[in-house]
Amino acid sequence: MAATTPSTSALQDLLDALAERPDTTAAEAAAAAGIGRSTASKLLATLATQGRVLRRPGGQQGGRRTPDRWTLIATTAPSSPVGSAALPTTPATPAAEVGQSRPAPSRLGAGQLRDLVEACLAQQPNQALTATAIAKTLDRSAGAIANALQVLASQGRVIQAHTSPRRYHIADALDPATAETTS
Repeated sequence: MAATTPSTSALQDLLDALAERPDTTAAEAAAAAGIGRSTASKLLATLATQGRVLRRPGGQQGGRRTPDRWTLIATTAPSSPVGSAALPTTPATPAAEVGQSRPAPSRLGAGQLRDLVEACLAQQPNQALTATAIAKTLDRSAGAIANALQVLASQGRVIQAHTSPRRYHIADALDPATAETTS
């Protein structure tokens, strides 16, 4: 079931509050708009998905998590409802400056991760690498990398050089005893 907008007036009140108070928390925006905090949070999440607001994740302060902060991005039609296809114009502040992380890597097809892992090992033929080291290099899941390494080892394309921690090198590299180790 698709999520529905509680009311267009709640959305408009929230957008007006964000326009008046940039870089605000969901609770502050809800109070300014006169709507519930949970309603504001849901609307903000929807607006962020649509690219109409920027979310700056909160951090840690004194062992406690600080709230996320939200800023309205100017759109071509500021009064359009959440479900509309209005596209955002260029944000006033680039995403990198407001603390947004880089986008997630794209989804790979069948066997592509194994090819990436093999290429990563081929670039460093004299080093035995752990799944974690390869995962950091490729910006992929260490568990998925470990699974790919097991398949590649069973196919003879890579060799497990060490057992604890498991380190691998490309099959046509130097002897495992002479390979450098990297965790």
